[in-house]
Amino acid sequence: MSGLLESYITGELIHMSYLNTIDGFCDALKHFHETNTAFINTMIKTHANDDYWHQLGLVYDQIRGLEDGYKYWKIDNHVIQETDEINVMSKIWWLNILAETYELEAILTPNSTTIPYRDHCSALVKVLPDGSDLYVAHNTWTNYKSMLRVLKQYSFAFNSLTTGALIPGHSVAMSSYPGSVFSGDDYYVLSSGLVVQETTDHIWDTSLFARVRPDRVVVEFARNVVANRLATGGRQWTEIFGRYNSGTYNNKFMIVDYKLFTKGTPVTQLSDDLLWVCEQIPGNITGADLTMLLRNTGYFGSYNNLYFKNILDISGWSDMIRKYGDIYDYDKTARAVIFHREQLNVTDLNTLYSFMRYNDFEHDPLSLCSHYHLDCQPDYSSCLTIAGRLDLNSPTGHYPIGNGHEYSGAIDAKLTNTEMSSLLEMLAVSGPTHRNYPPFRWSTSGAGADVRHTGQPDVFDFKPIYTKWYPNE
Repeated sequence: MSGLLESYITGELIHMSYLNTIDGFCDALKHFHETNTAFINTMIKTHANDDYWHQLGLVYDQIRGLEDGYKYWKIDNHVIQETDEINVMSKIWWLNILAETYELEAILTPNSTTIPYRDHCSALVKVLPDGSDLYVAHNTWTNYKSMLRVLKQYSFAFNSLTTGALIPGHSVAMSSYPGSVFSGDDYYVLSSGLVVQETTDHIWDTSLFARVRPDRVVVEFARNVVANRLATGGRQWTEIFGRYNSGTYNNKFMIVDYKLFTKGTPVTQLSDDLLWVCEQIPGNITGADLTMLLRNTGYFGSYNNLYFKNILDISGWSDMIRKYGDIYDYDKTARAVIFHREQLNVTDLNTLYSFMRYNDFEHDPLSLCSHYHLDCQPDYSSCLTIAGRLDLNSPTGHYPIGNGHEYSGAIDAKLTNTEMSSLLEMLAVSGPTHRNYPPFRWSTSGAGADVRHTGQPDVFDFKPIYTKWYPNE
């Protein structure tokens, strides 16, 4: 069964990742899952000849395989079965739905704030001025306790029920986590010629969550996987992903179609549909071909600020811009102006890597809080840069809009280009940036026992690796 071998081999990593990242959740969330799973199973059975539901069924089969493999690992390694595992949701489900739990809590218990929100990632799509290459790069901002990582490649010989042909996204390379069937970051290099990435967006108007019903939606990670498997381009990816929108894990996705890029093509002549961008909020998904921005500026940056005006207005972002100013504006927020300046230095993979790991917050004038009319003490923040390290912020500092001293930040970087993407390859590094600062070290970080990091190395002083996969024959 798909997933069984993976979870048996990585059982210890799954166990440690669960211990580090999962806290107790309420019965309401388990009830949501039970109702939603019943809806999904009914739709799979009644739409047996539909490619969408067929692929969704295969995703659920993979999760069941992971559950079985993890169970066998526990038996063979004499791991005591905890009481909570006899309940509706297994540890594998918790790990896959983890990124959606903030919104699910807001949907089910609107006055609860027990699950912290994390909305930071940095992403870049960059065409070199002479058209000699196209780069797609991403770093993930999250809690350091999540730094048990797995680079994965899945290759499934699934055929379309409609055409009988092999599905476009039969193979995927991705940065991921133990026990997860999707990336979570998200960063995907696909056999369809697409590279897909996202940065997360906050929903300020929480009344939107009332639209979400467990018997009418498909959870985000599953829609993500199905879109990756079935889509051949950005428009189709957006359409597939938008079906049965759950309004959870709301992101800005960038879909880059390398099939439409030819090296040496002048930037001003890039093909339509090369870059699609879509943004999800509860009840709405808006997408568009934004290749024009690549033609005009040579790049598209994403950093957790919404882009489309209708989504801005519906989600409450327009109100935040009026109230707090530039820091919530897509074009004027800190990373926007730093992106605009630093992307000019990207000329090859080395400089792209430097871009994605950039953090000089104590010396960069664009990392000053006062530049954005914020009253910080001291007057700079490691949140106001491309690769944040919030552990470097002052424990006694004052930061008016969150993101003070925390054990979180940019925990990696992933990048690919025209040649690498054709082979499902990427350059990747694990751990917080240490280009201008000492590597992060747990033993000297001051983290208490409540900041769990079971199984992690003490110091994150790693160099990037170039992923190469054995050929599939």
